[in-house]
Amino acid sequence: MSDVVIRAKNIGKQYALGDGQRWCPSVQTHMRNAIASYRDTEETPASETENKVIWALNKVSFDVRRGEVLGIIGRNGSGKSTLLKILSRITPPTTGWAELVGRVGSLLEVGTGFHPDLTGRDNIYMNGAVLGMTTREIDKQFGAIVTFAEIETFLDTPVKRYSSGMHMRLAFAVAAHLKADILLVDEVLAVGDAAFQQKCLSKMDDVSREGRTVLLVSHNIASILNLCSTALLLDHGEVLAYGGVRNVVDHYLSGSISVHGETLLHSQHEGPPRQELSLEAIRIRDSHGRVTGSIDAIRGCTVEVDYAVHREIRGGQISLELWNGEGVCVLCTTDLDYCPESKSTARLPGLYRVSCRLEPTWFRAGRYWISLGASIPGLRTLDEASHAISFEVVDTGSIEHKLAQGRRGIIAPTIKWSATSLSTVST
Repeated sequence: MSDVVIRAKNIGKQYALGDGQRWCPSVQTHMRNAIASYRDTEETPASETENKVIWALNKVSFDVRRGEVLGIIGRNGSGKSTLLKILSRITPPTTGWAELVGRVGSLLEVGTGFHPDLTGRDNIYMNGAVLGMTTREIDKQFGAIVTFAEIETFLDTPVKRYSSGMHMRLAFAVAAHLKADILLVDEVLAVGDAAFQQKCLSKMDDVSREGRTVLLVSHNIASILNLCSTALLLDHGEVLAYGGVRNVVDHYLSGSISVHGETLLHSQHEGPPRQELSLEAIRIRDSHGRVTGSIDAIRGCTVEVDYAVHREIRGGQISLELWNGEGVCVLCTTDLDYCPESKSTARLPGLYRVSCRLEPTWFRAGRYWISLGASIPGLRTLDEASHAISFEVVDTGSIEHKLAQGRRGIIAPTIKWSATSLSTVST
């Protein structure tokens, strides 16, 4: 018997823009011998001239073997969540088909699969029944689910009164403990606190060691590298890379994000912006002021961010996160930290530019990328651009920098030491 438990072939998903209608050919659903599949009965899409349409997914194919952990990565809007919804049978594909062998547990959005008027206890048993488990099988896992979710006090409370974090804890605990053969997990884990996120990642590692299969959608590259053996990179609904996780992540962090050291974040606006502020562009400049995607390790670089204010805003900030090639965030900073110009009481409508210097002594040779955010601290997020730009740090062979490369650590600063003699011994 083949150990392939997920097989996707030429999956496509088309949506019509503007009228809220979706074109979709007739879809036949097959469920036989614990195999859940979607197969389209019409491979030729309708004429795209009839409606303004967008392909959220287009010709996506891959296989996943039993016990494999597949990471699905890509920028926002690349089709990652749409793919998981198709595999979860929440929505059918427009073209192509997918087959899943065994029980499927999904954790896609906070509250998905829960009945709001039922208690946490009732929802555990309902989810188990949906997976085809008997009451006795659920009973065996019930205590572990409640302990993992940390909701003992609220077990007999309707879940509509749960916070988003409580929803997520219970949903993950149910999906991970009810012995689904395939576990589909979206970025919903970001709802939880740091300690619980780590607890969930450890559990997914345990699940894969038990021979179960996991598909993980995440922007956390460190989690993808630590948990996954293979990865799938999506870009505008198409497969850009598929294979070993390290190779796919390297591809993601290289030219697929930024080739020339500049990324336009909002090249077109359709209609008035919903938020007061939008991020427009980011670029990397070398020590000579040139826009580039490759910088000298001993010279550092300057990061420029353009943003537009559409309506007067007070208390807004632009934030920057610097990540290394292992998916570790090595620096967080905002324009409110050391920029008096940004601390004015109001930002009036217009186009603005902020810049910050990344010193050469911070860098070790390798690939880095930058994520941006705009927010009113403590109130709301205005805009964000995860993995907005990538750049390469090149070791040019400097003696000083070679010394830095030999040290262990995430960054390579030059640390000045001093020595003082406290006592001497006569010889």
